[in-house]
Amino acid sequence: MAEITIESISKSFSGVKAVDNVSLTIHDGEFMVLLGPSGCGKTTLLRLIAGFDLPDAGRISIGDRDVTVSPPGRRDIAMVFQSYALFPHLRVFDNVAFGLRMHHVAREEVTSRVREAAELMGIDAFLNRYPTQLSGGQRQRVAVARALVMRPSVILMDEPLSNLDALLRLQMRAELKHLLQDIKTTTVYVTHDQVEALSMGDRTAVMRDGAILQCASPMEVYDRPGDVFVATFIGNPPMNIVRGVARDSTVAVEGVEVRLPEASNFPAAAEVTVGIRAENIEVHSEPHHGALPATVAVIEPLGSHLLLTLAAGAETIKASVRTDFPVKRGDSVWLELREGSVRLLGAVTESARST
Repeated sequence: MAEITIESISKSFSGVKAVDNVSLTIHDGEFMVLLGPSGCGKTTLLRLIAGFDLPDAGRISIGDRDVTVSPPGRRDIAMVFQSYALFPHLRVFDNVAFGLRMHHVAREEVTSRVREAAELMGIDAFLNRYPTQLSGGQRQRVAVARALVMRPSVILMDEPLSNLDALLRLQMRAELKHLLQDIKTTTVYVTHDQVEALSMGDRTAVMRDGAILQCASPMEVYDRPGDVFVATFIGNPPMNIVRGVARDSTVAVEGVEVRLPEASNFPAAAEVTVGIRAENIEVHSEPHHGALPATVAVIEPLGSHLLLTLAAGAETIKASVRTDFPVKRGDSVWLELREGSVRLLGAVTESARST
């Protein structure tokens, strides 16, 4: 068993809390993604799991072992770093074999396990090369092979694809997901790239200011964000955030009533924050019953679709339409918010009312 249990973990640096009372369970064999902006605490949390830093408070267990103060070498983990961290003076074979040799594994088994990992990662033809003779993608494969060869209970990955170009990152993302699904090793993956988070993980934990705001499946986080920050951080474009007035099972946005997927817990006539994704807005070029009148401010062709920025009363809304939709800047259109796709994200605060 390689279930990771994090209980009320906190860590501060120079009086600033990097991780603030975080609790999280990562199931055996699960691919958990820690997602958030720079400085949110995700890498610090990963380092605490690895044992590179020790917590100020709280407890960490891997399986039935309390590893809170155990050194990294006794945690049965392997790490893949953003910078590859390969030894430039060693050939690929020796880089991959380094950890095994440090653990005094027999020479025959070292050779067998290195070749097995190299074949799995598609680098068996490069074993006699030096890291400087490899491309960025090949070096990252070596770094992953070095982690896999140890057959750890847990693999930790700190933004391993961020140094690759966009096309190679897309390829490696698919390869890593396929590989980790096959080997079923508990994996914790840190990224600030929401596409990686949505496409790779079994669950995504969204972090901000040292805390986990929401932890759920990628599509749950995308479709039902827990608060305004998660709604605007996940998705491209971000979820539209507008104001509305709650009325039990409906919400009024700029005077237009929209049915909610479930009854509101807010009192009638309460001002609420409403979220809706651009792809869940139907744009009509003629007046439409129950639709919100708007004016086209910006048109962005994005290949597969057009992204429209629209002025609807006091609100600015983005919507996606097909590329052949007849529209030009300044046109009047009508926005139909698809039933069941509107999300209530909370009450409008006093500070929000004043902005």
